Amino acid sequence: MVAHRNSFGVSVKQRPRRMALTLSPEAEAALADMADATGKPAATIAAELLREVAPQLHDVAKIARLSQQGKNAAAKRALVHMVGDGMASILNEQLPLTPPKKGRK
Repeated sequence: MVAHRNSFGVSVKQRPRRMALTLSPEAEAALADMADATGKPAATIAAELLREVAPQLHDVAKIARLSQQGKNAAAKRALVHMVGDGMASILNEQLPLTPPKKGRK
């Protein structure tokens, strides 16, 4: 069961939905490779990947809507914000922000 908020903002539990997907040969090979490497089913890996990128999918949908409405400046700001947040997250993972040790410059 997955918790989500209904249209009234109330958290409710909902069973995960199934969806049929048509995969390109490249995507299928990548999922099969990851499944072999991790011992997890390919469908589980695909579901986990989609769950991880869900916030970015919502952001891209927002940008597309703004662009379709002719709000290009707002779409650009949202895109810059999205990319900036993503880069900050990557940099934070790769380069932890720790103060330099004393005596080093």
